[in-house]
Amino acid sequence: TMAAPSLWAFAVCLVSSAKWDPNVDPACCAYPEHDPRDYNYPYSHFLYSEVIPDVMGSFVAMAELHVEYVAAGSKYAVLYGQHIAPVNVARAPAVSFDLELDRDEHTMHTLMAVDPDVPFRDRPTDRERVLWLVYDIPGNATSEGKTLVEYAPPELVKCDPVDDLCLEEHRITFILWEQPDGPLHLEEEDAHISKRAKDSRARLGYKARDFAARHSLGLQIGLNFFETSASSFSTATNAAEKAEL
Repeated sequence: TMAAPSLWAFAVCLVSSAKWDPNVDPACCAYPEHDPRDYNYPYSHFLYSEVIPDVMGSFVAMAELHVEYVAAGSKYAVLYGQHIAPVNVARAPAVSFDLELDRDEHTMHTLMAVDPDVPFRDRPTDRERVLWLVYDIPGNATSEGKTLVEYAPPELVKCDPVDDLCLEEHRITFILWEQPDGPLHLEEEDAHISKRAKDSRARLGYKARDFAARHSLGLQIGLNFFETSASSFSTATNAAEKAEL
């Protein structure tokens, strides 16, 4: 009978210890912006967007995963749910992360990017579509890892205009694991997937959880994601065309 009050007291302590800035407008930072009063950021964004549990389970972050796209001379950082137009994610991003003090170039990692919202978030009948998979990354040198699935941008379609319940946003999720047993030993299911169009179907139903379980990767150590949609592609394209006039 004493457990519930104890847990409640613990929760109250957590809330009361948060640093609330009275100078911040209460309506300043609706998701997916970073509210400086959110002491659980960025984990709160994984929960709010349901990346946890749709893609991966709960975890304790051991590395901050920095992902950055470059398009037309501009940089677009992946920031925990903030929107990026699909026209800006056509090429593979640069990925970096810091190593723990007791890790070095001999510690290997796996990086994966998936789209869990295929064809639509409310009807993910083809969940998940793997966009990118690099394994045996020495330390944090992502460019030196081995590519199993070559990068492909998300394939987006517009909702039917008469379907008011259709959710068009896609949560493109990047996952980082440490390889506890050293180099991965690929199995029959781990076929190489190129960026060629004929391999498109091979990307569907490729779940991050299954790959992690198959190779005993355990819990992820880093996670990041952005949202995008087919409608934003049209908006960005139209804006670019008007700018050229």
